[in-house]
Amino acid sequence: MLSYITTRLLSSLFILWVISVLVFALMNALPGDPAAGIVGVEATPELIEATKRRLGLDKPLVERYGNWIWSALQGDLGTSLVNEVSINELFSRRVPATMQLGILSLIVVISVAIPVGVVAALRPGSKTEVGASSLMIIGNSIPEFLTGIALIVVLGLELGWFPIFGYVPFWEDPAENMRHMALPVIAVSLTATTLLMRQTRSAMINVLNDDYIRTARAKGLRERVVVVRHGLRNALIPIITVFGFQAGLIFSGAVITETVFAVPGMGRLFVDAVVNQQDFLVVQSVTMFFAIAVVLVNLVVDLTYPLLDPRIRMGAEGGGE
Repeated sequence: MLSYITTRLLSSLFILWVISVLVFALMNALPGDPAAGIVGVEATPELIEATKRRLGLDKPLVERYGNWIWSALQGDLGTSLVNEVSINELFSRRVPATMQLGILSLIVVISVAIPVGVVAALRPGSKTEVGASSLMIIGNSIPEFLTGIALIVVLGLELGWFPIFGYVPFWEDPAENMRHMALPVIAVSLTATTLLMRQTRSAMINVLNDDYIRTARAKGLRERVVVVRHGLRNALIPIITVFGFQAGLIFSGAVITETVFAVPGMGRLFVDAVVNQQDFLVVQSVTMFFAIAVVLVNLVVDLTYPLLDPRIRMGAEGGGE
């Protein structure tokens, strides 16, 4: 088991290192001169060179990468090239909104997708199953940004139930915070909910047709015990796998949702750095933030497999001997 955990940890660290190399290389391969963009198009060559030296952009690429990674490992993400504000400070203001959006969306996904998927699997051909299947198709067919626009028009402008943009910190006004987060959470969680619902339904249908389920029912066990303890538990691995994939997409998909709803989170910071400021150092840091979130989610999913399936645990223990 220890060998399994160590392997997954090392694999995750290696993936993050590869991503950091690719992100740094791509940012520096983009056309244009960041120093010229900072000082303006009418700046003299001398001023551009002085700006490069001041920002360390005149150093070799490998040295700049090493300095960036070493500083990041020490908790220093550097300084924005455009407004010279600490990126740590930018993150401290933007991370709470993104984390809240992601966590609330994941709670909605789990609370809706798994129960509805289980019920749909228990009653194939019923109105509940047909309705759930129709919802899956609709949810998978509509792009996230279009869902956001529809929510703004219907629930925000027409009915006036929720604010259509902005963000209020939870510690300032919890009720108003939840009202502002309602539409973004619905927009983010809709696609993930329908996909997880579909996977739950499919996995449960397969499991409920196995011999041990029929045996459990023949023994007179209550239906709830059969479905939850024997059925759902054995169907959890594919469900957790899809959930982990969708959780990663939820955090990385904040770029679109936060832009549509004007939520001041990491996704909005990424768009501003790319489109409005062309601040590649901020783009690097935000990209790595989302990469770390996705890798951590998948790491947690990998580490739950041995807890759900004893065969994986025994294989991991056998491999470590």
